[in-house]
Amino acid sequence: KYIMKKAYQNTHYFFLLALIGVVLSCSNDDDSATIGCTEVNWYEDLDQDGLGNPEVLISSCEQPIGYVDNNDDDNDTPTSPNNFFPLTNDNDWTYNVTTDDNTNPATNTTDIITVDETTVINTNDYYGMSSSAGSSGTMTQLFDQNYFRSEAGVFYTDGNFTLPLSNFGGSDIVIDLNEAKLIDDSQASGTILESQSGTTAQNIGGFDLDIEYTFKTIQRETTNNHTVETVVYDNIIKSDIILSLKVTTTVNIGVPIVVTLLDTQDVLTINNYYADGIGLIDSNAIFTYQLEDLSALPVTIPIPETATITTIQKITAFTVAN
Repeated sequence: KYIMKKAYQNTHYFFLLALIGVVLSCSNDDDSATIGCTEVNWYEDLDQDGLGNPEVLISSCEQPIGYVDNNDDDNDTPTSPNNFFPLTNDNDWTYNVTTDDNTNPATNTTDIITVDETTVINTNDYYGMSSSAGSSGTMTQLFDQNYFRSEAGVFYTDGNFTLPLSNFGGSDIVIDLNEAKLIDDSQASGTILESQSGTTAQNIGGFDLDIEYTFKTIQRETTNNHTVETVVYDNIIKSDIILSLKVTTTVNIGVPIVVTLLDTQDVLTINNYYADGIGLIDSNAIFTYQLEDLSALPVTIPIPETATITTIQKITAFTVAN
């Protein structure tokens, strides 16, 4: 028994020595791998200009891909080679425009928009455009009324957006657009690029109306191509312009009550398609609304209960110098 116990102890002892040897060997291997390595800070360089973002860093012995050894960049935004609306004086675009109000025969016009002036807004160079006489396209009118600039996949406008309530006997709603983005190809589909909300009071047909509005521009998806009539255009980006309204008024039926005439609705939706190196090639604008059912109230609102007007704008020709 003593001999067996002694043999067991020796075996156990030699097993411990072997285990310690393995641990030391691994430790020595790790040490040898790190001898002479001094970690330094590397800074992210998204725009690949050789200058690093001081807020994004990695400590490493070797330089990671996409990182540099300085932190001198104060704007590390990657730039895009795309230009979805080339703006140079004398560039022009021609569109067929069809307008249908579902009541009268559809009308057709030929709209021409031409870049014809430059100005500086907040130190940035902007371009102005003029439309041909009788133009009726929704986007043509927006181009004619405002200033624009295009830079690294982003399309900006400065000016205003007008909802013509004067057509109903009220006053136009004018929404200021200060360097608002209409396109930004660095943003994911569904990203809201611009959003403005406000309220206004109007008197239309003897009724005091309280109007809440929200104006938005929304980035949509990119596609490889888009066909207009029979022409296929490549490298397409989509974006939307949406105007929502809610309208209430106070009526007196013995006691004053607040009545919702128009619950929150997207009354104007503009779906736009832009081609890289060309500009706007296709636009579908729908103005539509549906008033609440007020038949139970002893009032007559001097506004049609519903309306839908569709304006389709398709490119037919262009002259573009990038």
